[in-house]
Amino acid sequence: MTGEELARAVPALGAERSATVVALAARLGAIPGVCAVALGGSFARGAATASSDVDLGILYRESAPFSLGALRALAAEVDDRADPVVTEVYAWGPWVNGGAWLTVRGQRIDWLYRSVEQLERTLLDAEAGRFELHWGQQPPFGFFGPTVLGELAIALPLVDRDGALAALKRRVAVYPEALRRAVVQAYLWAAQFNLESFAPKYAQRGDAMGTAGCLARAAHQLVLVLFALNRRWLLSDKTALAEIAAFELAPRDFATRVRAALARVGDTAADQLRAVEALAALVEDTIAASDSLYRRPYPPP
Repeated sequence: MTGEELARAVPALGAERSATVVALAARLGAIPGVCAVALGGSFARGAATASSDVDLGILYRESAPFSLGALRALAAEVDDRADPVVTEVYAWGPWVNGGAWLTVRGQRIDWLYRSVEQLERTLLDAEAGRFELHWGQQPPFGFFGPTVLGELAIALPLVDRDGALAALKRRVAVYPEALRRAVVQAYLWAAQFNLESFAPKYAQRGDAMGTAGCLARAAHQLVLVLFALNRRWLLSDKTALAEIAAFELAPRDFATRVRAALARVGDTAADQLRAVEALAALVEDTIAASDSLYRRPYPPP
């Protein structure tokens, strides 16, 4: 892809930044072991703002990884600052598994490592209805493993030396039905059980920390359910509530009701119980919208 083509595909980048990104991607793609480079993040989603970073995914194979020394040498050459951060593979955790923070010609550019084999494993799991949520990887709710497949779906290939990126993108064009069913079942039950058996006990004691934790966790579980229910990849917790407002299958005024419940947890048992009841009502409305995919596994305690 040329700079002109990228500027047409992503107008928010503009001609100058597009030329910089394409040139940098070409140099990354020339490093042995780098099999693909893709534009991701807010620019690929069409949600970039004036302060947005440019995210470049660097795909490699675990059997023949890239030279970290070559990557660091390129970063040192192009970065506006001395001694840029370029991490080891898996330095950041199992999902967002390393990368670099650069500033090139005044533009923040992040490199994010992606293993082709990890993407393939995650896709096979998703197609079989398996998924992970890694709590330690990313605040505030952890990292939902299938998000890497959503990132793959929106990624704009800049370099694809052996066609691996194009092949993977074809497979994530449709949200796997097995994953949809598994997420809806697992997280509707988790939210329902939480709000029946845990949150009320904290609220009855006037424990704001415990109650708020239960409510935030349940709200995020409902977000995951609604994205799966509508066959949409969750890409960013920051924009999730706004996106749900446009979903066909969702409770009425979902975002407004979540914000109201979380904003008014309160410091008395009565206030906290009202917040729990408000979110519990959202769970029931989400169950009603779930297209009969959810089955309660156990009777009420």
